[in-house]
Order: sequence, then C-alpha cells, then structure tokens
Amino acid sequence: MVVATVVLVAAVALLYDVVAVRTGHAARRWRAEIADELATRHLDDTWVLLGAGAATLLGGWLLWLALAPGLSRWLPLRPVGGTSAAIDRSGVTALLVHRAADLPGVEHLHVRTGRRRVRITLTGPADPASVQRQLRDELAVVGLARPLRLDVRTRRGRRRGSGGGVQGAVVEGGGSG
Repeated sequence: MVVATVVLVAAVALLYDVVAVRTGHAARRWRAEIADELATRHLDDTWVLLGAGAATLLGGWLLWLALAPGLSRWLPLRPVGGTSAAIDRSGVTALLVHRAADLPGVEHLHVRTGRRRVRITLTGPADPASVQRQLRDELAVVGLARPLRLDVRTRRGRRRGSGGGVQGAVVEGGGSG
C-alpha cells in the first residue's frame, strides 16, 4: 500500500510536469536537473551503477512479494481485547472432520477448506441438512472474523453399514476459495 502510494504520487508529479511542458510551459527545475544528469553521466559511473543496483534490488523484492504465498492459508479470528489471531485452514478442516466423525450415518467424508467457504462431500445415509447444521454450530465456536460459507453435498455410493463414524476421510486444508 505504501509502495503503491509513493509510485502514484511520483507518477502524478511526472505526468503533471510532462503535460505542462507539452502545453508550452517550462519544465520544473527538478525534472530539468535529472534530465541533464542522465544525459551527461556515462554508464560506468558509480552513481549510475548504484542506481541500477538499487532498482534491480527493488524490482526483485517486489517480484518476490508478488509471488510469495503470503497469509492465504490463515483465517483471521475475531479480535478480543485488542489482540488479533489467526487459525490455519487445516486446523479448521481437522476440527470439522473430527466433529463429523461423531455424526451418525456419515460413512465417507471429503472436506475442502478455502478462504471463503468449506465444501464437504459426504457419503452415507446421513441427513445433509442435519450435518450442515451441526458443522455450522461447530464453526461458530471457532470465532472466525468472517464466517465461512458451508456447502454440504451428498454423493451416492455404496452403503457399507449403518454405523456412525467416518470410515474414510479426505482432508484438504488448502485451496483458493
């Protein structure tokens, strides 16, 4: 945000001066001095090499910031008493899998936790509305700053029995969304 603001201010100042020169006014003193310095210095000058090195380092740093994953795997919690905290998405996924293991009729479970929603695909005779209600209550206990949308879907499959508990669970804590 700070870098963008600095770049915006510099671009507006330069654009203002270019428009002023094109409309017949004299160039600002700072722009004329920079143009003279750039026209008279050689490429092997120490200050030119230092400026090129600084520009390369800044560009590399900005490229690294653009490609780094950042905090996308963390979900922020509601601030309490002026403190802030976050929970890893895989922790939320594990909590939901553990809770779903106690629900009757859930034979197989696939949980994918994104930044905005949790998608759960279950196999078994469990009622999806009941599972969604129970897991939504469990998510409410976590205390996320922005509640996740909960999508519970059923998939028809072989019914291996009517016992409770999860016989197989696929867990995905990552994802984009």
